[in-house]
Amino acid sequence: MDLGLKGKVAIVTGGGIGIGAAIVEGFVKEGANVVIADVRLDDAQRVAQKLGKGAVKVLAVKTDVIKKSDVDKLVSTTMKEFGKIDILVNNAGVPPVWLKFVDLEEEEWDRVNDVNAKGVYLVTRAVVPHMIAAKYGKIVNIASMAGKEGFDGWIHYSASKFAVVGLTQSLAKELGGSNINVNDVCPGMVHTHLWTDLLEARSKTEDRTANQIFDSTVEQYMPLKRPQTAEDIANVVLFLSSEVSRNITGESVNATGGMRMD
Repeated sequence: MDLGLKGKVAIVTGGGIGIGAAIVEGFVKEGANVVIADVRLDDAQRVAQKLGKGAVKVLAVKTDVIKKSDVDKLVSTTMKEFGKIDILVNNAGVPPVWLKFVDLEEEEWDRVNDVNAKGVYLVTRAVVPHMIAAKYGKIVNIASMAGKEGFDGWIHYSASKFAVVGLTQSLAKELGGSNINVNDVCPGMVHTHLWTDLLEARSKTEDRTANQIFDSTVEQYMPLKRPQTAEDIANVVLFLSSEVSRNITGESVNATGGMRMD
């Protein structure tokens, strides 16, 4: 199926590693130009150098999504290079430290919510005026199954992802008249740095290794009995970024292997 992404311009935040890098690769395979916005410039440049070949351009722009000056530079650089922004994927995020609420300090709350929630606001706020002017846009936010159900030990992370889901729904209503689709993807367990860190933290309090915890969770809670890959999440993002999904907006699409079904 032709997704119609050839020649489109996409910004992917946190595109230097993990799910973000898989999303960038997916766009490139479909013929879209990509700007990788990542605080880890070395990682972003490696992805850009690997994928930016032929007619497709891939740029790396060092961006801390919680700094407005960085975000403004990202958007101005993209507009200068390409003259438009068709797609925004808000993927940048940080994992939480696994903590009970009574042990959760303000610094840790702010660290997680600044990147995962405020970062989405800042980048989207900078991009949306250009989409409104063009009467076209696709915004895909990476939320989480933890944005649909709270989890003990993840309270600050769940709060940040619930915020992303709420922002997605509200923006979909506000921007629909400008032909802008806004959706989010809710991944389940994907072997990225987020889950690695969380499982290592849990293994310290349980008589199991991180891999044993991961495997048992997949077996017990996933009907498909297999974890998601970064490419699985990227495929959903590509679909929501395409004209194939032009009448889908305000949705939170699960990619959890069946762990979440609502």
